[in-house]
Amino acid sequence: MIPEELREAESTAERRLFEHLRDDTADQLLALHSVSWLVPTEKGRPRQGEADFVLAHPAQGILVVEVKGGTIRYDADKREWWSTGKEGEHRIKDPFAQATRSTFSLRRLLERSKRVGDDRFFVGHAVVFPDTRAKSGRLKPDAPREIVLDGDDVRDLETSLARVFRYWRGTAKTPPPGKDGVDHLERVLANSFEIRAPLSVELAEEERDLLTLTEEQYRVLDFLSRQTRAAIAGCAGSGKTFLAAEKARRLALEGFRVLVLSFNTLLAQHLRRGLQDVAEIDVYSYDHLCYEIVREAGIELAERPEPGDEHRHYQALRAAFAENVEVAAGRYGALVVDEAQDFDEDWWFPLQLLLQDPDASPLYVFLDDNQRIFPVARNLPVPGEPFQLTVNCRNTKAINELVRRFYRGGSIEARGPAGPPVDLHFYETETELLEQLDGCIAEWILHAEVEPDQIALLTPKGAHRSVLWRVDQLGGKRLTDDPWDDGKILRSSIYRFKGLERLVVAVTELDGARDDVFYVGFSRPNVFLSIFAPESARHRLPRELLARASGG
Repeated sequence: MIPEELREAESTAERRLFEHLRDDTADQLLALHSVSWLVPTEKGRPRQGEADFVLAHPAQGILVVEVKGGTIRYDADKREWWSTGKEGEHRIKDPFAQATRSTFSLRRLLERSKRVGDDRFFVGHAVVFPDTRAKSGRLKPDAPREIVLDGDDVRDLETSLARVFRYWRGTAKTPPPGKDGVDHLERVLANSFEIRAPLSVELAEEERDLLTLTEEQYRVLDFLSRQTRAAIAGCAGSGKTFLAAEKARRLALEGFRVLVLSFNTLLAQHLRRGLQDVAEIDVYSYDHLCYEIVREAGIELAERPEPGDEHRHYQALRAAFAENVEVAAGRYGALVVDEAQDFDEDWWFPLQLLLQDPDASPLYVFLDDNQRIFPVARNLPVPGEPFQLTVNCRNTKAINELVRRFYRGGSIEARGPAGPPVDLHFYETETELLEQLDGCIAEWILHAEVEPDQIALLTPKGAHRSVLWRVDQLGGKRLTDDPWDDGKILRSSIYRFKGLERLVVAVTELDGARDDVFYVGFSRPNVFLSIFAPESARHRLPRELLARASGG
């Protein structure tokens, strides 16, 4: 049964059927409650599908089930359906029409996403009136008794479902789904999933605790399954990047060709590595996408700017993209954008032209206004206010306590473990900084048994101004600029590392940095944060942290 426990239900009738499905049916039957999906159409406008329950049995078939509680009445003259319960009589939608539409929609979804063979899926449907006792004959032309379950049927659910499955097998021209088909259905529709650890090594207990999916993230994925366009806003560490990737996967399984974008190049590489197993998903940084489209249009532009010419180069590249986007118009069925706060409002119009229907194709943006390091306006191409994420599931409580002091939004709740205290060091000279880093990194590796590639050294300064690029190793280990260079310690600017994370992070050279840069840098570690601050930045840090300073 997915979910194993009912978090919320629209009616007591659904709850009653849920409990019977969970407790009174064989383990072979997969039962999914309250599922929804999007199916792309030829015109690019997605079609919404949803069902109270979807049932699948490897040897019997697949069913869409609609549930209506109370006393049920049908007015044939007006073609109206009514339900009477404790709150009186109210009009309801035609349950058989609902089930039929959802059946065809689910069948189309499964056929588009099929990866386990050549057989077509056949989906039947049933309607459950658990508070009634139905007549023995056909209720109406599209409502044969074989596909109707009343209160007596629900109390003998195994027998009743077998009857419904037999009815539909008599009309089906395809075999039942088998175990592969049921597993595929679960992958497409299931409400539960897991977050994969970002590193293949054994992680500390604190980080393992942080990898549990929050109830808030479940709600977001359910919310997105019912929206064609939406914005998700949240604090650093609230899981926006994971949710963006998971939504892209689900869209691809539903049959869409998906474009995933971020502004940050390293974040785009991270997403591309995580989604590389899905052929229907293309991942780019915004400027890389611009370059690819411009090149496709036959225009020659350098992929990278000359030193000192960055501003003019990227302005020309983005303008050329907007002028030539028609070469790829309608290429994608859906668009997912991570770190959307970094996107200029002028970029959205040409991006939407890449969609099959610029006004209606699925479009989801994920953002954190507190990470808007670059001075751009926010004018998102989605209706309404963003759905807010408020749970920090990346950082420990100790790190979150510091991060929230530089957060300008609402409250941030940390659901992770307490974690070790934030480590703090002060230095007077660059030589002293390098000596402190060298000693601390050696301690982390030798005594805390932290792997080098679990460590990131971050600075707000560029490579030409930072002391980190004047040395090749620290703590006896090599430094690298490549986040995926195994066995080496990463050094990076805070700007370039935005959206990524490490088990252990040292933030350095904070003289002159803004509060939003503090916020981004301090929120990058999962478990352990060490700050190496110049004496000139001492007044910028909270008193409570200064009282625990381990140096200076």
